[in-house]
Amino acid sequence: MMKRLTLGLLLVLVVTFVFACNKKEDTGAVQPDDPPEEVVEKTEPEPEPKPEPEPEEEVFENQFPLTGIGTNEDVDYRAFGVMIENSRSARPQTGLYQADLVYEVLSEGTITRLLAFYHSEKPEVIGPVRSARDYYINLNNGYNGIYVSAGGSPQAFAMIQNRQVDHIDGLAYDGRYLWRSSERRAPHNMYTSYNDLLKAAEHAGHALITPVPSLTFFDDESIIGGDEALEVTINYGSSTNNVVYRYDQELESYIRHVGGEKIVDYKEEEIPVTTDNLFIVEMSHRVIDNVGRRAIDITSGGNALLVQNGVYQYVDWENIDGQILPVKDGERLNFVQGKTWINVVPNLDQSVNITK
Repeated sequence: MMKRLTLGLLLVLVVTFVFACNKKEDTGAVQPDDPPEEVVEKTEPEPEPKPEPEPEEEVFENQFPLTGIGTNEDVDYRAFGVMIENSRSARPQTGLYQADLVYEVLSEGTITRLLAFYHSEKPEVIGPVRSARDYYINLNNGYNGIYVSAGGSPQAFAMIQNRQVDHIDGLAYDGRYLWRSSERRAPHNMYTSYNDLLKAAEHAGHALITPVPSLTFFDDESIIGGDEALEVTINYGSSTNNVVYRYDQELESYIRHVGGEKIVDYKEEEIPVTTDNLFIVEMSHRVIDNVGRRAIDITSGGNALLVQNGVYQYVDWENIDGQILPVKDGERLNFVQGKTWINVVPNLDQSVNITK
């Protein structure tokens, strides 16, 4: 009995020992490694983007003398001063929007005529070309222009015959360097081109390489003071011929209207006639014959309005070396770069109305 008990106890001890060993082995089993620490690569901070350099202002070799606009072209050649008709039968004109400088002055009655200077632009068609007046010849000579006309007053013919101007006679060159358009009736149908005028000038023996007396201009950053002028009306005594200039904010220039209609180019119908400078000058007018021709005092100076960039100011005008120029407090004023129209009127207060 005792022996059997001893064996049973021994068996229990063995089983207990084996179980304990197995448990120890389980707890000592190799555990999986901890996950490796994430390696963060160090990167250099991205540099701040450099500001784009401002475009360099283009520097031009020359400046067109009648517009002040820069160019790398040669500018030392003469301008053509062309007489352009402005009656109802002649409107709209062709190539007028390409003129650098235009004088508008009464010829007969309530009809004005235009003296258009061509220099920086060279139109393929210019016209209609009409007759000369003595005061237009004097205005032309202020810019040493080659004067172009067809017919004229006795006073103008006398100046031409006395060689007081380099002249291209449209009637003498009709059919060669000037032509008649079938789209209009005579005498409202004579046209020419810049290239034809060059040929006519060479044929007539006129010098072509002579600098044009220059106007003076503001730089691009100049600020012009004055009172608002969004619309300027000039009364020439007829609803058919009265002129209105309306300021266009987008173009930053004045669009010309005559007889209630916007003036566009006859060939390029989408292109209006505009001006960046409107200079209105008061000059003494005197009728001298039964046709209604006038003598106009272009030398004595007087009252004027200078309209630029949507504003106007009262100034004076002086004839300086043949050019009609704005002056204030004895100082010559500048023009805005671009095109200029000089409108001559008999009386500033009666002829001009400004809408603010």
